[in-house]
Amino acid sequence: MSGAQTSRPGAGPLAGIRAVEIGGGVGGAWCGRMLADLGVEVLRVEPEGGDPLRRRREIADDPRTEGLLHAWLDHGKTAAEGDLDALVADADLLILGEEAARPALASRPRAATVDLRWFAAQGPRATWAGSDAVVQALIGMIYVVGPKDGPPQQLGDLQASMVGGVFALHAALAALYAGGRHRGFEVGILESNLCLSELAMADSIVYDRKCERLGVNRFFPTCPVSSHLCADGRWLGITVLTPAQWAAFCEMLDLPEWATDPGLATIQLRGERADEIEAEIDRRLKAKTAEEWAALGRKMRVPMAVIPDAETLINHPIFGPRGLLQTIEAGGRGLVAPRSPIRVADTGGGGEPLDTSAARDAAPGAPLTGLRVADFSMGWAGPLITRILADLGAEVIKIEAGRYPDWWRGTLWDAESIARRQYEESRRFTALNRGKKSVSLDLTTDEGKRLAKALVDASQLTVENHAASVMDRLGMGWESLSKGRDDLVMISASAFGGRNEWSDTRAYGSTLEHASGLPSFRGDPSWPPTMGHIAYGDPIGGLYGAAAALAALVHRKRGGKGQWVNMSQVECLVPFAAAAMLTRGATGAEPPRIRNRHAVMAPHGIYPGAGEDRWIHVAAQDDAAWATLARTIGREDLAGLDLAARRAREDELDAAVAAWTATQDILDAAEALQAAGVAAAPVLTPEETLEDAHLAAVGAHLDIERPHVGVQRQFSLSILEDGARKPPFGPAPLLGADTHDVLTGILGVEETAYQALVTSGVISLRPTALRAAAPAAEAAVPAE
Repeated sequence: MSGAQTSRPGAGPLAGIRAVEIGGGVGGAWCGRMLADLGVEVLRVEPEGGDPLRRRREIADDPRTEGLLHAWLDHGKTAAEGDLDALVADADLLILGEEAARPALASRPRAATVDLRWFAAQGPRATWAGSDAVVQALIGMIYVVGPKDGPPQQLGDLQASMVGGVFALHAALAALYAGGRHRGFEVGILESNLCLSELAMADSIVYDRKCERLGVNRFFPTCPVSSHLCADGRWLGITVLTPAQWAAFCEMLDLPEWATDPGLATIQLRGERADEIEAEIDRRLKAKTAEEWAALGRKMRVPMAVIPDAETLINHPIFGPRGLLQTIEAGGRGLVAPRSPIRVADTGGGGEPLDTSAARDAAPGAPLTGLRVADFSMGWAGPLITRILADLGAEVIKIEAGRYPDWWRGTLWDAESIARRQYEESRRFTALNRGKKSVSLDLTTDEGKRLAKALVDASQLTVENHAASVMDRLGMGWESLSKGRDDLVMISASAFGGRNEWSDTRAYGSTLEHASGLPSFRGDPSWPPTMGHIAYGDPIGGLYGAAAALAALVHRKRGGKGQWVNMSQVECLVPFAAAAMLTRGATGAEPPRIRNRHAVMAPHGIYPGAGEDRWIHVAAQDDAAWATLARTIGREDLAGLDLAARRAREDELDAAVAAWTATQDILDAAEALQAAGVAAAPVLTPEETLEDAHLAAVGAHLDIERPHVGVQRQFSLSILEDGARKPPFGPAPLLGADTHDVLTGILGVEETAYQALVTSGVISLRPTALRAAAPAAEAAVPAE
């Protein structure tokens, strides 16, 4: 094993803070585990009868896999003892898991109660049985994943609930940062996972086409984005988007005729010939090992990554030395698993008690009111970090330039497009940048850099997600920005983290998913490693980046110093593979790929509904649910089967369920099954999610009007405070719209000096013609 570490109880940047976790569910347990990894003393109260995760087996007939997930999620916590009211009164945080009982308490913690639920409590699905597959079916994301003829492929077990756990962590950390009176937060797991669907929602409108399922590892409009077997029997993931990448990729494969073929010039044109392209790539990549190709990709700036299996993850040459991996005890054995990817340092002096006395009786404002963020991020991951902070009340000042605008503006550089302000029409950009201010400063100029540094000096937090070393090359790296101060927090969220052998890897969100190993554990055994999302690494990296920023800020507020958080976005995906890694360590074999089946539920799958390409998820979450389902589908003769018997006849049961669902409207069937106590959900299209009645009822839909876009439906922050969602702080900014107010108001720039900056081009309020024109068909590729 390479680089696995052990942890020291009670150590970490948030040592001295206490949380009570009332257990029940993976999401709440993951929130508690992340707090424990940050040094919080987490006292865990198990459900009556013990945590069901203790009895869960990752492989049904293999007792060596029993309790692995519980051991991982419980690592670093302490079993609670004594009167619950007294424990809560002496705690800073109370975390309620999504499956936890809600005890009547006479006391409350000092900072916040975080109530994690499968669905927002006031909506029509509030009483539905939740699960990862139920949530994934409802967010419109898995509809587009899997074979063209179906069924769709779910992202994977645990993943939706863990995303909910990260949002619960956001709420807890925001409350700790705010201090003051106790705050009551509610977090819906369904609503939290909507951030995964934002790209598909925006693109369905931009491209004026219905979102479709194109086949395994096929995602419009990108081609190629695929997995290929190499000479050593290992798999390589590739994503080729830009003209420069396509030219370099063709050179790598010795295919000069592809580089000059006008029929392959754009990602859309290549998509029309995907079968031909992928077959030839398959043939050519067998000439070298996967790592040889990946190294060549790093050299030639083509996004490529070896797709690891569980054994490779356990012995990973980068994740281990970076500190992602640790050894935990499970069933008397030491097994390697990922820790939280939020590794904020203890800079010393950060153990001061929380100040909860200020404004105790005042009505609370947004928890991050007064926090100023200098935001250099672009694309998806970084802007999601700062959007979450803006939604929580921070003042976010986005720094871009006419010469180098945010690449998610999808800027076309021809004069006609600039004249009509096409760069203000991107729905991707507007969704990720609401509530922010925009300042235009050209960082390639000395004066632009000076002013940007002055804005950093006037801020408490800086965020960037450029490729590693870009900020250093601009003279805007950590050493430069933190010079002369010890209180700056800076988040750098690059693909593989900075200052390691893979830091220069060119990567998109798809590359991150390839490198995380998740495709190795998804789908059918006969398929190549299977992606679950067009850019999974981007939104997941953004969620953990926001949590890292909040944790570092809380540490600093308690007396610690500022710090540079050198994040790796790919590491944020690896915790989703924890069960696979633990299973590999416990059994010595790679975990099986089980398509849409489940470790502890049977039947569990995605089944056809009435109508063309309509699908419904159905699962028997326990014996009682199975008995109800069997009677519903007209198979009362099978109602008495226990889990072991159902597993033995799973093919038969799947066929029986499918025969019934094929005659049913998926919406009506899901409602009826849920009313009867069976976990079920329609597999919604992205377009249907935008019109979903539950999401509308709970305020998850935001209709925001902005010039050049009109009214755009977006998804709100999934964190409710005292039962209410705080409204957004405004639409996404126009390019440079706040430059004058920020420079004159915050930095004190005189009016004549401001006008000189405009004249010299340091400030530009529209894209400047300093770049070569980009082809229209390449304008809105899903880049990180």
